[in-house]
Amino acid sequence: MANENMLPDQDVTYLNVMQALVEDKAGKYIQMAGVCPCPRCRIDVVALTLSKMPSKYVVVQKADAVPMLSVYENRYGTALVSSLLAACEQVKAHPRHASGGDEKPRGVAFVR
Repeated sequence: MANENMLPDQDVTYLNVMQALVEDKAGKYIQMAGVCPCPRCRIDVVALTLSKMPSKYVVVQKADAVPMLSVYENRYGTALVSSLLAACEQVKAHPRHASGGDEKPRGVAFVR
């Protein structure tokens, strides 16, 4: 006999809204700041930005993920843009991608 208080399985997921917002906005600010658009520089910008922002995990129904992002974008938009631009400037000043044919990428992840 099924428990009447139990909800049926719902299509839910967890989401780090900060990560979703940073990944969504990174391309715009990378281009705006004149940062190299290669995958390595993009990943460095995203990782550096995320290391300076608080993680915000939420559990939502998959259909509600986009509206949830809007709520957090309104709340953290200024800090997010500030951190993204700072990360862009740091990556632009010290790119870690390969600069020539056989040269391997330099360094390890940024540490705050």
